[in-house]
Amino acid sequence: MSIELDSRLFQLKNELDDHSRVARHLGLDFERPIKSLGDGYPENAIALVGKITERILKQLWRHHNIPGDPGGKALNELIKGAQPYIRSSNVLDSLRDIQRLRNRSTHDGYEIADEDGLAAVRRLLDVLAWFSSTGSGILSGDVPKLAPEVAAKAEFLAGLYLTLGFQPVKRFELSRNTVYQLFFRERGLRSEYVELLLSRNVDDVVQVLEATDGELLQTRLPKLTRFLILEENGISHAPSPLGGDYRVLTYDRFMDAFVDLDRHLADIVGAYPQLLETGRLTVSGDLLTTDERTGEQQISRVGAADQLLDEVAASGGNLLIVGRSGSGKTTLLKRLVARSATASRRRYRFYFDMSLKLPDEEFRDFVTRILTPYMAVEGAYVFEVFHYFARSGSVLCALDGIDEAVPSMTQAGFLELFTEIAQVLSAESAVITTSRVSFLEDSPQVRRLLDGTALVSEKLVQQLHAQGVNPMLVPRFSALRLHDVTVSASPLEVRLADNLDLDRSRGLPHLADLAGQHISHVAGAAGLASALPSITAYFGSAFLRGRTVFTFVDLVNDLGIELFDGGRLTHEAFRLRALFRLAGPSAVALVHSAYQELLAAEFLRDPANREAVLGASPRLTEQVREFLHRRSRQESAADDCVLPAGVYLVGLSHHLMLRRVERPVRFDRFPVTVRRYNRFLEAVRHHGSHQWDHPDKPEEYSHEPWQERLKVQEYFTDPAYENHPAVCVNYWSAYAFARFEGKRLPTSLEWEAAARGADGRLFPWGDEIDLDIVSSADSWSGRALITYEAWREELDRGRLSQGMPCPVDAHPGNVSPFGIREMAGNVWEITGTVLDDLNEVVICGGSYDNPYRALQSSSKGLARRRGCSNAIGFRCVEEL
Repeated sequence: MSIELDSRLFQLKNELDDHSRVARHLGLDFERPIKSLGDGYPENAIALVGKITERILKQLWRHHNIPGDPGGKALNELIKGAQPYIRSSNVLDSLRDIQRLRNRSTHDGYEIADEDGLAAVRRLLDVLAWFSSTGSGILSGDVPKLAPEVAAKAEFLAGLYLTLGFQPVKRFELSRNTVYQLFFRERGLRSEYVELLLSRNVDDVVQVLEATDGELLQTRLPKLTRFLILEENGISHAPSPLGGDYRVLTYDRFMDAFVDLDRHLADIVGAYPQLLETGRLTVSGDLLTTDERTGEQQISRVGAADQLLDEVAASGGNLLIVGRSGSGKTTLLKRLVARSATASRRRYRFYFDMSLKLPDEEFRDFVTRILTPYMAVEGAYVFEVFHYFARSGSVLCALDGIDEAVPSMTQAGFLELFTEIAQVLSAESAVITTSRVSFLEDSPQVRRLLDGTALVSEKLVQQLHAQGVNPMLVPRFSALRLHDVTVSASPLEVRLADNLDLDRSRGLPHLADLAGQHISHVAGAAGLASALPSITAYFGSAFLRGRTVFTFVDLVNDLGIELFDGGRLTHEAFRLRALFRLAGPSAVALVHSAYQELLAAEFLRDPANREAVLGASPRLTEQVREFLHRRSRQESAADDCVLPAGVYLVGLSHHLMLRRVERPVRFDRFPVTVRRYNRFLEAVRHHGSHQWDHPDKPEEYSHEPWQERLKVQEYFTDPAYENHPAVCVNYWSAYAFARFEGKRLPTSLEWEAAARGADGRLFPWGDEIDLDIVSSADSWSGRALITYEAWREELDRGRLSQGMPCPVDAHPGNVSPFGIREMAGNVWEITGTVLDDLNEVVICGGSYDNPYRALQSSSKGLARRRGCSNAIGFRCVEEL
């Protein structure tokens, strides 16, 4: 054994001896790992450290009454179960390192060195130091003399300094209300000490120090920081034994030594001064909570949104604020955090604008970047300190616009972000988020995802465990759903109207038009009107690539120095600064996400631009889609039922995509009618159908409608129904009919593109809701079926039983931009997109027994190829 190894083992042995009380209480032998290392068997040392760690975690498991018997559980299971009860990320990292080292030592092919064994013992010491220095008697069996509330605060302070890399040196419980702690760490060649004296009030401190002549605070230590932390306010004088080298703080202001909260909040307010005006507009909303019995969301309160938000913030718990773009979500959140100085609970409030999170930037790196200017700790510890505060229940964490930080606007994208922020979501601290997408509004939905067996669920569970979150304890979210402003305008629209000096008494233009006018006005006033097309293309395409933050250098390189007065790269010299906010010392972002989404929509209006970004998996939001429709809908469309080749926006609102239609096709103007289908049946009776049949069609199927399924037995024989859609025919028959007419079935992509048009509209006629131009469940019910529950009630009570298809030309207003009729409602339409593995075909459009909200152009379903229904018809396309 080398002299160097011998000296290191001696040091480790001395440190382990400091925890002899733990060894005695749990019946552990801390010397065995050291002896194994000295004998040259580091793999044995690692195995012994693993067993010691298991014993410690089992003790912790039983102490916290974690469900299940820890006796037969493996180390990784013990770590997962104990994680929610360990606040220190350092301790969690130590436990994972021990598990990793033990896994390596038990697998053939890995060479275990002395350094591995030493690292395992070192990580074990980190675990022991946490429990010993925080005053917890879990491992030692000691009963603290301190009052419970004082012991809890002492544990918090000790854990904080352990998080900062300090090691405990001394700890004395001087009285029931007073405890002294000394910590040490090495920083290169420098030694640093921190002394803490925690007590309930000044009188207790004076009494203790006078009894000891103040010797505990007279140590001559280098780089000494001394804190006197008092639980109660009212400090009238400092106790004389302290001398002059100390800092007196009350416990509830102790975090001021680490974070400049006032400057943090001042910068937040300063970034949007116009959003914090009061008295201009009252935003109301519904406070939704989850019914514990059914798991469904229900409205518990209705009222002014800021008052409801204050109540939730004061009482604790997590909240999601949901509202459309510009509805006031950011306004509410900024007002909330700005009131922290007068808050009775969770005075420390952090605000994070999630739209400033860079693509591929991890959440911890984002938090570090945002908080470093305000934290009086080294950069490597910024996130660790914030995380520790959050897990200790000390803060309110505001995450604004989580939907603007997702890697992709899909459920998987939201899950990925959710797992990143789970480390703060799991905390006792209150977490308030805002989103235009109500992903977290239904927390039972999240739990169902956790319980699933899909790969994404398994990945989510693993990531939650890795963050110290028990998936079974995922925090419940209440939701504050903001009301759409129907009388006047939204907060953003009001601000834009004021900037443009518009008269609001007669109503305002659409948000897209207001934002467009403001952008043009600012560019014109700055003398940059001629550069507006290049500005639109630059920022619009950047949004589609997930880029929302721009440095001054980037702007000069990409758009030219003329954007800055006098060539000075400062915010004051930035000629478009009225449209932007600071996002760092020398970087900006658009003042509101709606601005950049509008520019993205303007960029996508050009078919060439859609082609250019097609292969880049562009980031598309519902707001971009709405703006695209609003700014493009006046463009004329042909009435020849021809879908041109090109790139179209398709998909559900939370999963919008660009997809290419390779060749132009002409659609049937109407769905195939009974009259047309009867001509086909007549031809089949005379000539057979083999020349038109699908090669996979089973022989036993004929093309006759399924008579037993028809609601009206004479449907195909009574002339009164000749102009109704052909129903109760299966995929095989629809395929054969299309070939009979020299056509084919449209693909589901072609069908949706034809219904949505080039502007991505929600319904064939646009985004407007019009119950009079569709055949839907709402029509048959006689009332709007807004929710799934309302539709289900109508169905269960038989009120929709009389519903059936209408004539194909019954609704002239139900027409797509290409002149194609009756694509929404009446009957689903069979497409040529087949899922062979499932033997099912994609159907589009919705039917007469579906609620109106299910009739959007993106609506799709699946039907068996051999199946048929009164609610399913079809139409054909002709290739050009």
